Amino acid sequence: MDPTPSNLCSPKGALVENKAPEANSEAGHTNALSPQQHQQQQRDQYILSLKQHQDQFPSPSLLQRAYLNGILHKPKDIAFLVRMAWRATWSMIRLHCVELPFLIATRFQYSSKHHPLGWPWWWTIVIALLRGVGVELRTIGHLRFVGHFLEAFLPLQMMFVRHVKVQKNVQFKVKLEALTRPERATVAHVREKLNHRGVSVDIMNPSKEYLRSMHYPVHGPHAQISNVPEEVGRLDEGGIYTLKGEWIEALHHANDPRPRNSTVVLYFHGGGHGFLSPKSHREYLARLAKEIGPGTRIFSLDYRMGPEHPFPAAIHDAFAAYLYLVQPKHEALILNNKSARHHLPVDPRDIVVGGDSAGANLAAAFMIYLAKYIQPSTSPKYVMPHATLLLSVWADPTSSLPAANNNDWYCYCPGPIGSHPFDKKTFTDFKTLNLARNYVCGDVSTNANARNALGEERAWLWYASLAQHPLVSPVHRADLSGLTNTLVQTGTHDRLYDDNRLYAHRLGKENSGRLVRLETYKDQVHVHQVFSILEAAKTGLRNLARFIERSRLHRDAEEGIISQKELQEAESRYLWLGLVKNKAVDNVEWVVVEPNGRESAKDEGWPMTVLSKVWPSNELLES
Repeated sequence: MDPTPSNLCSPKGALVENKAPEANSEAGHTNALSPQQHQQQQRDQYILSLKQHQDQFPSPSLLQRAYLNGILHKPKDIAFLVRMAWRATWSMIRLHCVELPFLIATRFQYSSKHHPLGWPWWWTIVIALLRGVGVELRTIGHLRFVGHFLEAFLPLQMMFVRHVKVQKNVQFKVKLEALTRPERATVAHVREKLNHRGVSVDIMNPSKEYLRSMHYPVHGPHAQISNVPEEVGRLDEGGIYTLKGEWIEALHHANDPRPRNSTVVLYFHGGGHGFLSPKSHREYLARLAKEIGPGTRIFSLDYRMGPEHPFPAAIHDAFAAYLYLVQPKHEALILNNKSARHHLPVDPRDIVVGGDSAGANLAAAFMIYLAKYIQPSTSPKYVMPHATLLLSVWADPTSSLPAANNNDWYCYCPGPIGSHPFDKKTFTDFKTLNLARNYVCGDVSTNANARNALGEERAWLWYASLAQHPLVSPVHRADLSGLTNTLVQTGTHDRLYDDNRLYAHRLGKENSGRLVRLETYKDQVHVHQVFSILEAAKTGLRNLARFIERSRLHRDAEEGIISQKELQEAESRYLWLGLVKNKAVDNVEWVVVEPNGRESAKDEGWPMTVLSKVWPSNELLES
């Protein structure tokens, strides 16, 4: 069942031996260098290797760059626009000429294929239009074309949001080599074992053992850890690149009696790791900041995405953003005057990490990355954010779980949007846009790199290995122990319903004593919190704010700032508000939020015993 054969094909199709390159003839000279000179030499070699791999492939052409910017110019794009218009038209015809008469005849006593009873009719129309567009997406150009419309329309809602300050286009530069030193130190024993075996760790000619190390944990001084691939996206001279983001702050005003809040949220927007930006999420985050309280600040990161910058670029950006908040003078960062004017550094005890959809995938992966890849090689240790907020988390990008492949027409999110890492035929025959492939391998038609430009077989081998990486699919492969308080929100019609349920189940099981809560909103779809007109969206934001306060209380109790009695009294208050229910198995507050805001413990999803066995274990693959 192992998807990585012992021999790989070279670009010309010939079989090559998977041996490491011969040692450099100047190795003896290296031994004569001082420790500082040796470290500098290693750093220079790291930057040089990134540049050499980057120079192996041509830069995107003018037309390719236009396509990456959502400017459609190919003949097949005309067909896409026609299909998209037809889907939207047909959706309206079907709803009003077929389903509406059925609902009237049955006196709205039964749900139809596209209209559940819990929805108003106008909401069914909105979802039908969104779904009609989503199912026709075929390329990254199509995705970003639609993204431009969303980024133009969604921020207009800011005209209805008062008492919020937005600082746009905050930029700072990042030195990749300095940023990834702790990561490389943590996984050094993995790479040393590969070198000791004499196998190739060159991304242009990876060995079976090298690819296997991406998802199979290797024992070492830092427990079991998986390898992390080098970045394959393009960087500026010296391995430097620019990150952007924006600050959103809830301002104090006379009509809000609440005291100033010190919470700082590091937020990652959704978009399948391929489109959208902080601009598209600005209004939603402004509402969230106001809900948390005056003084709340949110830093929304415009992280790098595929296909230009496949995994692990976004993980590195998340860590860089965290350093920007807590350690802005870190040697890996270069700040300008504008980016440094935001009351930095932030007290790490006030930081909360959050994200939606693919951004929630990044938030979950970042917390694992910080705990497992950064902390072991850092002294003094970083203070972990005390809470994580995951909205419709894309915990399994490969769409391997049942909800991602079902025939539920209520969710606007198309499915599946990834392919099983153990099914080569599905990967090869995938007709729509494979967002999981775009995230881990990129797209050869717009941005060639070592993972996608050396043939379909090589692309499959990279995909089959990286899609199983614990930082890509945390719900299946990651060690989730040692993480902090987490709130997961999803909906019964969310395409990623099972992703959220299984991730919360595993998180609670592996973090006894931590606050883990799963909220399932009845009749709601993927990331319903962004639709401000929905009552369920307002309830969701209110519960996010309350969870942050609960997490802060638990943190203070752990640190001895408040007593356990004071914590219990506070929890009694939340019980009165309906936020704390009897805990289900494995330390998870498992609740369903009804349309009227009331909570119950009812759950109608697949049992965990089924979901947890969708992927075979590494041990089974080994046998």
